[in-house]
Amino acid sequence: MNVENFFIMNSKGRGLTNRFKHIKLLANRKIKVGKLPSKFIEEKKQLDLKTQTNTQETLTGNLEIFKFNQKESQILTFKTIQDFQNEIKQINQEYNYLINIDTNSPVKIAEILKNIIPNFDDLIIEDILNTDQRIKTEKRNELNFIIIKVPTKENINEIFSPSIPKVYEQFSIIYYKNIIVIFQEGIEGDHLQHIRTNLEQLRQNNTEFFIYYIIDLTVDKYLAFLEDIENYLIEIEKKIFEQEKIDLKILYFCRVNLGIIKRDFLNLLETVNKLKLFFFTPSLKYYIQDLLDHIYKTIEFVDNLNSFLSYLLEIHFSFLNAKLNEGLKILTIINTVFVPAIFIASIYGMNFENMPELKWKYGYFFTLFLIFSTIVFSLIYIKKKNL
Repeated sequence: MNVENFFIMNSKGRGLTNRFKHIKLLANRKIKVGKLPSKFIEEKKQLDLKTQTNTQETLTGNLEIFKFNQKESQILTFKTIQDFQNEIKQINQEYNYLINIDTNSPVKIAEILKNIIPNFDDLIIEDILNTDQRIKTEKRNELNFIIIKVPTKENINEIFSPSIPKVYEQFSIIYYKNIIVIFQEGIEGDHLQHIRTNLEQLRQNNTEFFIYYIIDLTVDKYLAFLEDIENYLIEIEKKIFEQEKIDLKILYFCRVNLGIIKRDFLNLLETVNKLKLFFFTPSLKYYIQDLLDHIYKTIEFVDNLNSFLSYLLEIHFSFLNAKLNEGLKILTIINTVFVPAIFIASIYGMNFENMPELKWKYGYFFTLFLIFSTIVFSLIYIKKKNL
């Protein structure tokens, strides 16, 4: 990563600090107070209807089905809800299905899926629509519901793009027999591109492996994001020791994100351990162990970055204090040099009548000599003491 890109001005002349993203941990919770899940879902559905631009229910974003078995695979994309509904009716046990929902009408699609997935209830839909959930997993008989968080971009420069509204996106995953459903938030970016690219190899595995792969892919995205933060902090360290100006807002951004990532990965660790107990089969034992190792590594790495960030802040403020002390030292030296001269001048500025020196022929020259002598003596003393 070229860290200097942080400071490149965009076309409107605004630097990175003008595009700084504040991270909200809760979203519109006031409008949900006292509402049952069914009421909240109905209001969301009505809101979707108001924003619908035509009667054909054309979708924006991505709505697709990855349909595969060990012999073949295909990716189906849909532009209308009706086309999607017609395809859903043909779901059978001969194929595995991964349904990617990244559209403007999640409520209608969720209601369609409720008809084919048992225990897919209003509580789950409410959690899908509330995108400030914690990472977790829930089990409802044969249905498993998993929520994870994914960085919207791996590259920290892209995170600050004005077109990216959030730093993290919620993935809501529903697993039932041979069906995996993923609800995204509709933020720019394609988190399933690696699945598209590797579908021919991945289709040889069962749907449980896809759940593992998605979580592992999420961890890899976090590690890429953290690597960018590490590279930036290393560049900041160089700037501090070269006494160049640094942007404290970005250090604040790094500190906030490290705290969020630490919290999320502790929750992810709990989630994967639960899945290991009641979801993943023994055939994935070594894959899950590798995944847990990556999670532990990420938590340790976040702790190291937090310590490094604290060290950078301490060094930065130490340099600032040193500069301040240097300025005070210069002012002290100036004060030390000129105070005796000011003292002498103040004596002869009192204008008392009984001051014989005022009538002395060489009084003026003697006073000047005395003043300059004290200045020279003070400078010699300061230099000798290496002050």
